[in-house]
Amino acid sequence: MNKYHALEAAEVLKLLGSTEAGLSKREAEGRLLAYGYNELEKGKGVTALSIFLDQFKNGLIVMLVFAGLLSLVLRERVEAAAIFSILLLNTFLGFIQEFRAEKAMEALEKTAAPTANVLREGQELKIPAKDVVPGDILLLEAGDIVPADSRIIDVSYLQIDEASLTGESVPSKKVFEKLPPESSIADQENMAFMGTVVTYGKGKVVVTATGMKTELGGIARSIQSTREVQTPLQSRFAQLAKQIGAVAGFLIITVFVVGILNRALSVGKMVLFALALTVSTIPNSLPVIVTVSLAMGAKRLAKKNMLIKKLPAAESLGAATIICSDKTGTITKNEMTITDIFFDDQVIRVSGSGYEPKGNLYVGHKQISPKKLELLMRIGYLCNNAQLVEKQGRFEVIGDPTEGSLIVLGEKCSLDKAYLHNHFPLIEELPFDSERKRMTVIVRNKIRKRTEAYVKGAPELLLRVCDRVVEKGRVRRLTRSDREKLLRVYNSFAERALRVLAIAYRELPETKRYTVKNVERSLVFVGLVGMIDPPRQEVKHAVAQCQEAGIRVMIITGDHAVTTEAIAREIGLLKGGDLVLTGDDLNRMGDDELEEKIENVRIIARALPIQKSRVVDALKKKGHVVAMTGDGVNDAPALKKADIGIAMGINGTAVAKEVSKAMLVDDNFATIVKAIREGRNIYDKMIKSAKYLLSCNAGEITSVFAAIMMRFPLPLLPLQLLLMNILTDDLPALGLGFESIEEGIMKRPPRDPKEKPISNRIFLSIIVFGLIMGAGTLFMFSRYKDFNLSKAQTVAFTSLVMFQMFAVLSSRSLHPSLKKLNPLSNLWLLGGG
Repeated sequence: MNKYHALEAAEVLKLLGSTEAGLSKREAEGRLLAYGYNELEKGKGVTALSIFLDQFKNGLIVMLVFAGLLSLVLRERVEAAAIFSILLLNTFLGFIQEFRAEKAMEALEKTAAPTANVLREGQELKIPAKDVVPGDILLLEAGDIVPADSRIIDVSYLQIDEASLTGESVPSKKVFEKLPPESSIADQENMAFMGTVVTYGKGKVVVTATGMKTELGGIARSIQSTREVQTPLQSRFAQLAKQIGAVAGFLIITVFVVGILNRALSVGKMVLFALALTVSTIPNSLPVIVTVSLAMGAKRLAKKNMLIKKLPAAESLGAATIICSDKTGTITKNEMTITDIFFDDQVIRVSGSGYEPKGNLYVGHKQISPKKLELLMRIGYLCNNAQLVEKQGRFEVIGDPTEGSLIVLGEKCSLDKAYLHNHFPLIEELPFDSERKRMTVIVRNKIRKRTEAYVKGAPELLLRVCDRVVEKGRVRRLTRSDREKLLRVYNSFAERALRVLAIAYRELPETKRYTVKNVERSLVFVGLVGMIDPPRQEVKHAVAQCQEAGIRVMIITGDHAVTTEAIAREIGLLKGGDLVLTGDDLNRMGDDELEEKIENVRIIARALPIQKSRVVDALKKKGHVVAMTGDGVNDAPALKKADIGIAMGINGTAVAKEVSKAMLVDDNFATIVKAIREGRNIYDKMIKSAKYLLSCNAGEITSVFAAIMMRFPLPLLPLQLLLMNILTDDLPALGLGFESIEEGIMKRPPRDPKEKPISNRIFLSIIVFGLIMGAGTLFMFSRYKDFNLSKAQTVAFTSLVMFQMFAVLSSRSLHPSLKKLNPLSNLWLLGGG
């Protein structure tokens, strides 16, 4: 790919065969034929039919179909009807949940730039964005979505929000000068990228790439080439289905052969009995229990602001061993907040977080009156183009987040907006540019009957044009020691990853024309304000919960390392020995070195999309179950590659939502921890039900198999086996799905991703229960078999049912003893039993 950012604008125009007047109509038509439409290739759409058919890609469902067909062979219509009803219920539940989630995702998607303003033969035209071609000259202004990757050739205070692509929380201030060839995408300030949003100013750009050739297109191609990952639940239960199928196959052959050899029944009846035993060996209700547990869990998660797009993801969250999270908007609020002010030789702390205008001012622990800072706050409020608005109880900033923080500060201190605008009306604005790195407004001070300039900007540059300072309400000369002290304070703020602005003003002489040269000189320095995008209040506790639960948290972001490290320390994420890497560090590492170091990495800053995918690959090779959160287009490939991709609901892009398996409705990291807790609970319930069902099946098999081996008559009739399969196996197993969450569920380490669906400990308990139930049933059967076979079979049936009632009680918990369980806490189980 050509490094257009490293070339002069004139060179780029020449290379693309264009001029500042734009392409001719004929040339544009030719290029459209040559390059194709400016749109991304769409993957296969998700239809209702495809969602429905996906429900059958499950070994347990296939096993259920087989059991239903066997029942039809046995002419057991009631059993067949019950099995196929379960099958339909299971399919319906899965289909409804995933279909609704898909529609919810579609409703949240927003279309990309539908039109573009272009220059063709010097004439400004509005055309469909898909008709834009390389070499086209585009005219951008505030509110536009950039339709294609472009090199900037002229700017007027142009700022573009590139958070969806780079992860940067602050809009990029654009320039037209060439930049170093090695500049990363986030640092290419002379480029505009497809899908990003113009927030301020105007610009003229020349299109360098369209469609799939853009940065966005490269990410789309990466998404399409990434295979969707099977969740841990799907792989484990596929394995369980194979194991049960193997046992069923072995049983049908063994029982049939031994039964014939022992002449237990005629060949015809023995075939029917073996088939009936196979049907009862297959835990028919297990698939629907799995689906019901997932659907109920998904419903509970939706109430907690986690929307599940793929049902198995509800449980997979509980298997996560590491959460790879974006920083901006997930760990943090994505709301720039002023936390510190240096004014009148004092550091003043500002309480409150985010855009909500609540907070106070403190020097040490003493609260101070905002009136002392009236001048600083007035300048910050008026030298500003942002607005603070309230929407549905939530405060938002329209405009630049940095300027928004100054508006919020004024609101916290109860500045009278109407008074300010009436008594300090705006005369003129000298907008921010990348060379001066400051903004100035000229206002009329009606109280003092004079004209004043209010200035804010980068401290190191603003100090150069200041020669006085405010101290104790008076103006005095700015000394060398003052400058040194102010720079020390500035550096101390910067070391804490605060974004720092300097505030200054000047009384102006009356003139007809105000310029940068005659206004921005001999300024009076007022103070410094330090701001940061603060972490969400709940995140520190959520990170601590993750650590207690044995789950690692890693921040992967496009933002700077210093800022990210400061946030990580504040939320308790960084400890001794933890590594902080950057995208450049990853570029210098081979895959082997990355795999070696990845276990100690807590932060990866300035990360590119392909690097996020590399990190996910390295973690998975280490055996981790990876939950990846993200909101931008840049997160999409890694979201798809992760075991559980989680998109952001508020700030998430349509691309991120499309490839994810789940979505955070409130964009809150703490919600993920709640979801992990629910995911562990879902898995526990499924294992409890599976343990009970397989224990019952083991008891039935043991009693029948032992009777045949001992040349006893059959202790159970085919009808009894089938009846037991529905009434005493399936219903109580469904009731176990309503058990409450066990204590200490978030104090257990994550289960081993390689762990079998039925662990060795649970398998041993199934065998023990099976032997006890089988032996007890056979003992009761043996006492009556020589007197009355029908009565003996009834006794055997009743005995086995009673044993199963004890088994279901013991299956209520996988960890604590039964003494800790309230016998009346699960009325669904009592009803089912």
